[in-house]
Amino acid sequence: MGRTNGQRRAARQRRRRAERARRTDGFRGRERTAPEAEIGRLLSDAIHAWETEPDVHLALVDLLVALVDDGAPVDAAVARQLEAALDSLWQRGWTPADLVHVTARRATAAHAGVVRRAVVADGQRRAQAGAPPHARWQADLDDVWSDVPTASRSAEPTVDLHVVVAVLAVLSRLPQIPAVMPGPGGSTLADAAATARLDHRLLARVRALLAKAESTEFDEEAEALTAKAQELITRHAIADALAHMPDDAGDPSIRRMRIDGTYQDAKASLLSVVADANRCRAVHDPELGWVTLFGYDADLDAVQLLGTSLLAQATSALVRQGPRRGRDGRSTTRSFRRAFLFGFGARIGERLRDAADAEIIATRAHRTRLLPVLAARDDRVDDAVTAAFPQAQRRTTRIGNPLGWSAGRSAADLADLGGTLRLDDAP
Repeated sequence: MGRTNGQRRAARQRRRRAERARRTDGFRGRERTAPEAEIGRLLSDAIHAWETEPDVHLALVDLLVALVDDGAPVDAAVARQLEAALDSLWQRGWTPADLVHVTARRATAAHAGVVRRAVVADGQRRAQAGAPPHARWQADLDDVWSDVPTASRSAEPTVDLHVVVAVLAVLSRLPQIPAVMPGPGGSTLADAAATARLDHRLLARVRALLAKAESTEFDEEAEALTAKAQELITRHAIADALAHMPDDAGDPSIRRMRIDGTYQDAKASLLSVVADANRCRAVHDPELGWVTLFGYDADLDAVQLLGTSLLAQATSALVRQGPRRGRDGRSTTRSFRRAFLFGFGARIGERLRDAADAEIIATRAHRTRLLPVLAARDDRVDDAVTAAFPQAQRRTTRIGNPLGWSAGRSAADLADLGGTLRLDDAP
């Protein structure tokens, strides 16, 4: 479908401003500094042209740089727009760590650095105004700031205006996403409905088991240790479920696990089977580079613990396999590793489900009370997924390297993994 007349007119206006930028005499000179309204139009045009008309974008930003040299309040206009962009994104489900992650994916580390400092400054402004961010929000800010080297925290870096305008362009194109925590001005009442978290003593035991699993070079030992961790987690989940009635299920929570590097679909699939074994649901968004998890807090704690550990275990096991070549001498390493990760996920999923099912079977005396509560929670989790992603569909994956699949499964029986939900498979 072609562009509308309005879009064509806007594009022509941007091109005219870009041509004016190439001849910057129109605005040069302190006595002819551009008014704020004109600066705003130039900035807006530069943002809109960022991906669609890169030459126009560069020319417009060059003009803004020239205006800075002439003393125009361009920096103040950019700062106001950045602050407004953050306010809007906080209302649309984004968190500081989300923005840094996605900006790095869609631009560069330098652009992500601008966002990192901007979100920290936003939190500081709110605190100074007597409205400190919510505790969970502050924890997210602290995590973001911890990535900045200590020696660089006090110094205010010199940032190229081209980078800042590109950041505004990235932020302006981000969609609404499910909120995973109260916003920076959110009420603490939002935490009152949160369900039970994993007990700190259980967390310590699970982390110890997973640390051993990550350190061993023997895959069978790693699987056994991980399965034991799953047994402890399921035992806790059963005890929590038995303390409730079916109509006392409460509302599930939402979290995000970010995925970086190669083979992201295979990594998302691994997180999906971990979520499934712990009565959670996972939706993979390949554009944003994360998996959104739905479930109850203790179960989500388990998925994040196990998922992080298993991704590390899978990477270590993959490295031990070394590079691969086909009979014709061509490298098959990439297809082998992708298939390996899918096979690893399938096998681990079976092991985790077996461990969880065994714990449920062991509670015969409480089956009548337990199963209705678990069923009620499953229904609420499914409803939460549907409400957040009504168009998400299940995706099947074709494995093109049988050797990688077999190696990943480590001689386990073949099984249908089922795939993860993906946003880009919606009709």
